[in-house]
Amino acid sequence: MSGPTRRWIAALAVVALCVAGTACGSSPSASPPKPAARYAAKGPYPVGYTTLHLADGRRVVVWYPAESGSTAGHPRENVDITSLLAPALQAKVPASDRVLYPADAFQDAPAATKTAFPLILFSHGYAGFPEQSVTLTTHLASWGFVVAAPDHVERSLDGLLGTASVGIPTQSDPVVLQNTLDLLEASSGTAGLLHGLVDPQRVAVIGHSAGAGAAYETASIDPRIRSWISYAVSLGIGTGGTAAPPAPPNKPGMVMTGTADGIIPAADSEAVYAGMNSPKYLVTIAGAGHLVFSDICLIGGSKGGITGIAKALNLPIPASLLKLGSDGCQAPHPPVAKAFPAIDQLTVAFLRWSLGIDPQPVGMTTQAVSGLGAAVTVQHQS
Repeated sequence: MSGPTRRWIAALAVVALCVAGTACGSSPSASPPKPAARYAAKGPYPVGYTTLHLADGRRVVVWYPAESGSTAGHPRENVDITSLLAPALQAKVPASDRVLYPADAFQDAPAATKTAFPLILFSHGYAGFPEQSVTLTTHLASWGFVVAAPDHVERSLDGLLGTASVGIPTQSDPVVLQNTLDLLEASSGTAGLLHGLVDPQRVAVIGHSAGAGAAYETASIDPRIRSWISYAVSLGIGTGGTAAPPAPPNKPGMVMTGTADGIIPAADSEAVYAGMNSPKYLVTIAGAGHLVFSDICLIGGSKGGITGIAKALNLPIPASLLKLGSDGCQAPHPPVAKAFPAIDQLTVAFLRWSLGIDPQPVGMTTQAVSGLGAAVTVQHQS
């Protein structure tokens, strides 16, 4: 990455971190999910979260099913993006403008202990962070999955603008994800909060943008991974810098894309789907942009998000980087939260089926997700 490009990305990210207020909101009102789309609703478990660290020091955020009635007295998760900045940059953010984005999870709540749960590895996007898709990761945990999201400090927000990468050896995305899998297996096998929580025979990997490529490659090379999902994927982006794209994973896979993605065109994701081994799914969200698979658009939405803040401050940021930080957040794109129920339904349903929880796919058709808030098309090849 060139020096000028890094500076422009840094400027854009600082703008995002100086947002006043949030537009977290609730999902659009709609009829209760149809039986075939029951996974769009919150699952039966309350959600806990905790932070672990890999041997090299990078953090891993873990969301997990908690015991019923156990969350009282445990702090609610609030994603503080400003805390990811280096101290000098944090000082530039007035206390009144510091955004705390609430999530439906509670710190170190006692874990559910009746059974071991499948493990999902989540890989964030470029200039993202482990909590960037916290609505999705907590939704998965509510349906009985342990979700572990490592900090890819080589390309994360706190790696680019903070101190997270200081003293940490550079690793490829797949290696970081494999080390995260090792860490969760070890944590489940020893005394502590996560003891006995992970089923090592049921592991999947999912990721967004750069993390989508990382998920694809990790699924390709690690036999412990049973299935995978890539949200907005283009081979060569997030695949560890390999000279050639990795071989298509020989296991169930799903690709999701927005038809109006201005960062990774839908055609790129469709090309990945075309080359995948069966069984495979392609999910297309009409009118959606790049960030529909994250919570990024919901931060500072009342002030126009990153683009609105940048214009208000008259910052000389190139249009291409403004688009990177806001693609899909404003009209004519539909509100991103409208697509969340369908994304949640299809993600949970695919993971439950591909990991052997549901013997047959449940609610993984276009008809099943119709009426959930977004125009979604599902293609499938057995």
